[in-house]
Amino acid sequence: MKRIAFVVSNPTTADAFLRGHIAALSEHYKVDLIANLPEGSESSVLVKNQIYAPIHRKINLWRDLIGLVALIRIFSGNRYDAVHSVTPKAGLLGMLAAWITRVPVRHHTFTGQVWATRSGYSRWLLKTFDKLIHLCSTHSLVDSFSQRDFLLAEKVVRQEKSSVLASGSISGVDIERFNPDLQKRQQIREQHAISESEFVFLFLGRINNEKGLPELISAFRKVSKSHPEAKLMVVGSDESGMFEDGAMEKSFSGKLLRVGYTREPEAYFNAADVFCLPSHREGFGSVLIEAAACGVTSVASNIYGISDAVVDGQTGLLHVPKSAADLESKMELVISNPDLRQVLAQAALKRAREEFSSSVVENEFVEFYGQAFESRGR
Repeated sequence: MKRIAFVVSNPTTADAFLRGHIAALSEHYKVDLIANLPEGSESSVLVKNQIYAPIHRKINLWRDLIGLVALIRIFSGNRYDAVHSVTPKAGLLGMLAAWITRVPVRHHTFTGQVWATRSGYSRWLLKTFDKLIHLCSTHSLVDSFSQRDFLLAEKVVRQEKSSVLASGSISGVDIERFNPDLQKRQQIREQHAISESEFVFLFLGRINNEKGLPELISAFRKVSKSHPEAKLMVVGSDESGMFEDGAMEKSFSGKLLRVGYTREPEAYFNAADVFCLPSHREGFGSVLIEAAACGVTSVASNIYGISDAVVDGQTGLLHVPKSAADLESKMELVISNPDLRQVLAQAALKRAREEFSSSVVENEFVEFYGQAFESRGR
């Protein structure tokens, strides 16, 4: 039986995005997970072996060299038929080590570019790393068509060596988990003292400037003045320190609700009336189809990646990136037009179920590997 190794820097990447892929592949192949596993811990993903490798997200020449050597030793000792990396650092070290050890099938999944919003030396260096990842791979997957167009235009990937599975996204959406649920809606609203007559805008994800939180806060401040029933719920880990001292919430007099990291995002999507993602960069924006699968429409920035997840005017509304004024106008539109909101939400739900079901993406992933091994005569 052929052996495949998945390489990630943080095991939570595998927990969040690779669980279904690995389960589907495990029916046909032996699958290992290689990650920077904290001492004594394991990923929840079910694999043949979980193997520790010192892969760190931040660039550090000495630590990265140690990580590269560790991966070379692992690949040499296990003689994998394929190596698949996800996330930039795992991709750089994993694809280099797999190329050096002559692993025959080498795949990397691009899920967004850190350098897309940078300039100068930083942009050049990180972009060069992505080019090297693609050069060392036998094929690269990209999790959205618009992101692939961007990478082709930037000459990072080649047409014949890159593709998108199904309609895009890294793992699709689990429609058994993410679905309209009135009980979850009532539970979260009761927990946070939100009445059914109040209108909830939701942000869920990592909290930092690149996710567009400053624009969202600014836009909501104006919307809340004309709509006393409006509330903004911000869910996720605060990487920026924006909410650290509690002053932000106080300035909204109860209209802004903060919730930390949650393992039940589906409950918060159900509690919301509209999901907001004013991000400056995204590979795809999986949270948008998760919200859609819960029957919630979105207002999001019109950037590559997001434009694949939201069809403007059909399943949600897109605003000018980094424009608090345009974001405000779109938020105003959806809160003022319940009929429009319902039409958008129903179309979003239908599209999420038909085009982005995780089972569709997983089946294509298994087929992709079958073709890769066949073409290599393995």
